[in-house]
Amino acid sequence: MNLPVKLPVLAEDLPLITDQDNIPLDVILRGLEEQYKVEKSDYWLSYLVYFYYEKFKVLLNEKNYAEAEEILKKVKELHYDYRYHFYNALLQAKMGNYEFAEIEFKQALTLNPDFALAYYELGNVLFAEKDYEDAIEAYRKAYEKDPNFLLPLLKIGDTYMELGQLDDAEMFYKSIIARDKLHQYATKEGLEIEPMPEAYLRLGVLYNLRQQYEKAEEIFKLGLSTGKKAEITYNLAYTLTKLGKHMEAYKILLDLSKEVQTPEVLNELGILQRRLGLYEEAYETFKKIEEHFPENFERIQFYVGKKDFESEYINEMKKAESVLEKVKFPFEKELEIIIESTDDDGNILIDKFAEITKINIQPFDNHNPNFENFPYILSGMYIAGTDPIIMEKNATILTIATIGTGLPLACTTTILRLYQYILSNESNVDHFIEDIHPEIDELHFDFSKQLLELLNQPLDNFFDAEITNYAEFTLNLVKAIGYFPTKEEIENIKNEMLRKTVGFLVEIMNKIRKV
Repeated sequence: MNLPVKLPVLAEDLPLITDQDNIPLDVILRGLEEQYKVEKSDYWLSYLVYFYYEKFKVLLNEKNYAEAEEILKKVKELHYDYRYHFYNALLQAKMGNYEFAEIEFKQALTLNPDFALAYYELGNVLFAEKDYEDAIEAYRKAYEKDPNFLLPLLKIGDTYMELGQLDDAEMFYKSIIARDKLHQYATKEGLEIEPMPEAYLRLGVLYNLRQQYEKAEEIFKLGLSTGKKAEITYNLAYTLTKLGKHMEAYKILLDLSKEVQTPEVLNELGILQRRLGLYEEAYETFKKIEEHFPENFERIQFYVGKKDFESEYINEMKKAESVLEKVKFPFEKELEIIIESTDDDGNILIDKFAEITKINIQPFDNHNPNFENFPYILSGMYIAGTDPIIMEKNATILTIATIGTGLPLACTTTILRLYQYILSNESNVDHFIEDIHPEIDELHFDFSKQLLELLNQPLDNFFDAEITNYAEFTLNLVKAIGYFPTKEEIENIKNEMLRKTVGFLVEIMNKIRKV
């Protein structure tokens, strides 16, 4: 605590420090004040002034500005130097008196031109005043005065971020990280270089803004290797969902939520739980933050049977019920298995499904999914009739069980929304893509881009398409519905599963139009 070798303490304060590891700041000040009254030496004065400023910092952090100002007056009467102007500037800045604070910081620098921290705090005031050019100059001077003081570089990066100059911001964040990489070497040589996780956080967020999610993932994980930081973990989870790494994101969010139970963390956890078909878990999560995110809490209630969709909203698909009864489903074998695997309301019983099919259900992020089990997913949608909640639950649970999470969920969600779009008697595929793009973007950024690219591509090249994975199947299905082939043209579709699925959906479209 930077205490003198012999600390003066008032007799009445002795009970406050007996058998204690720490001595209260007020006890130290009272003792030094009395000691200086009886022995006015520079030695005791220096300690008294030092601890007055320590008390000032405490009051400032407590927002007790009136008492903080009184402490400054005491110090000025005892010993006036550059520190008085520096701390007064901090006080004025806290109270929002930025012009006065700027003057005081500059006065402190006049008295002590090498005071790096004053340049840094001056930069913060200029930043608050949106004087970004001068703020950057102040930060630069702070770093020049003390090259071991890295916060000014971080703030220069932040200022460039505020200005939208991402390339410049990236350069400064990287300069800090490059220095951090010397940490291991420096430690071996007996040098002290403390890592700065904030630089990794800022650079990762910058990459997220640029939609460079692979780079963001790399830098966030590198930052976490220097030390656990909740903000980095939270942002990494967001990045991983964009990359379709849902299970990985879920694991780190679940772990984070046990330590940091903020509404924001719990909300992201609940959203991911709902996406992964963990509806009961999502309900319990959203219940904790009902007042902060009421819409998400209301929504999850439909998935756990607390609310009925059709009693709350108009179901635009309702008129398609009679049509579905007249359309022949193309995958009868899979449909029979799904019927055996559902309850009376049409909800999939995943344990029963696994028992019948002998499929080993082990959810994982699948980055190159096949589509051989798609008939089960379509059957799950079909068996739900026109109930959008059961339809989505079945599609989600069956996808995770048979193909995996990540890209498979993005593909299934696209097909689910296309199916619902058709049942609602909508047929403009361009509008469909524009409508669902934000939702798919949250599930898998790269696939959402491929979906958007369909807006500028020909729609008639699905007939002979060589389809090797679920993503290609989904994109060609959207093309085919946009093209709207005749019955004769459908027979020319090379891929059998695509041919059957297109035939089924087009027949629904034709019958609905006649209703």
